[in-house]
Amino acid sequence: MKYDVTIGIPVYQAEKYLSRTLESALAQSYPSIEFLIVDDGSTDGSLAILEGFQKNHPRGGAIRLISHSHNFGVSAARNRIIEEASGTYLYFMDADDTMVGHTIALLMDNIRRYEAEIAFGSYEKIGTDGKREVYQYPELQLLGEDQLASFAYRKYAGIQASACNYLVKISILRDHHHRFMETDYWEDLVFTFDLVTLMSRAVLLPDITYYY
Repeated sequence: MKYDVTIGIPVYQAEKYLSRTLESALAQSYPSIEFLIVDDGSTDGSLAILEGFQKNHPRGGAIRLISHSHNFGVSAARNRIIEEASGTYLYFMDADDTMVGHTIALLMDNIRRYEAEIAFGSYEKIGTDGKREVYQYPELQLLGEDQLASFAYRKYAGIQASACNYLVKISILRDHHHRFMETDYWEDLVFTFDLVTLMSRAVLLPDITYYY
């Protein structure tokens, strides 16, 4: 089945937060969403939680589970999502984060309005000590070649080094064979800061749509 959007979630040993994460993803108001989840060899209760949502949730039919035989790492899990996704656009989410209910609808509305290839939402980071930090983009349309890259690479960086909370046209990732590096750190930074060089039409939004 073809979807407008795939929400891709790599999962590893996430049982403490996973139900809350899935509930926020499945509560999206936008209708045409595939929920593609890669369990990367979890040995806790993560897979059982995923199977429970797939069986019992009203949107369970749109949940597709892929299980790795052992832990290959987050880069491999995300790359599997890029390869397997059925959506026209891809949105990555981590297994211990949440998103607001209109996130995908808002991003898709802006993608259609500006014929954009990628749309970024703003986010709030919540530390283990409860401390909150907001990262808010300006409301900005970057609709020419290299405009997004120039914004991203400016002094102190214009975008966050995360693979989450943006909606990107998946054909661009596939056409350019753009994938995550097999590394234990900064794979988000490398992926995202290389990705912006491939984009010619982008939208940045000040709306808080995601909670780390």
